[in-house]
Amino acid sequence: MNWHYTVHEDKFEYMAHLYNRNNLLEHLPFCSDIYQYSTNKDSLTPFDQLRDSGVTVCSDLNWTTHVKAIADKARQKAAWVFSVFHTRSSTTMLTLYKSLVRSLLEYCCPVWNPKKISDIQELEGVQRTFTSRIAGCQELDYWERLQKLSLMSLQRRRERYIVLHMWKLPHGDVSNDIRIEFVEKPRTGIKA
Repeated sequence: MNWHYTVHEDKFEYMAHLYNRNNLLEHLPFCSDIYQYSTNKDSLTPFDQLRDSGVTVCSDLNWTTHVKAIADKARQKAAWVFSVFHTRSSTTMLTLYKSLVRSLLEYCCPVWNPKKISDIQELEGVQRTFTSRIAGCQELDYWERLQKLSLMSLQRRRERYIVLHMWKLPHGDVSNDIRIEFVEKPRTGIKA
């Protein structure tokens, strides 16, 4: 198929998403040719991971690489907050946490919401550590700290963002780029 456009080979990257990594076809010698993209000069092979709009996407749709990167960045930002600000009052610390640290952990989260327990724990660990250093929360366990500080777990917040986004789609409040079809039935309501 000819789409009548030229690709700038130095800037062009592509990824092949493989649903079944155990497929025997993938291990045959000619299989790499199936996943190659040919240009005028060269043939490009797919990348295992790409970064797009701040989100690292892996070809197997595993979010561990992205989760590790944002958790590390959030830990660095939290360390900076604790080194610069000497007060540990809940008002100041929560303001800094929500604006500087949690925003890193939740950027585009409806796209990359992790399912692996280790990834979820990695993200929650950042919030767990930060809240343990707030004045009056040192002796409380994680869930008691969240309750005292009126915070939700990060996993719960990501689930909430997904539900809100899915509610906005059929109402036209956000664009339906992936063309999810909604059917409204009088008895069961709207279903995707």
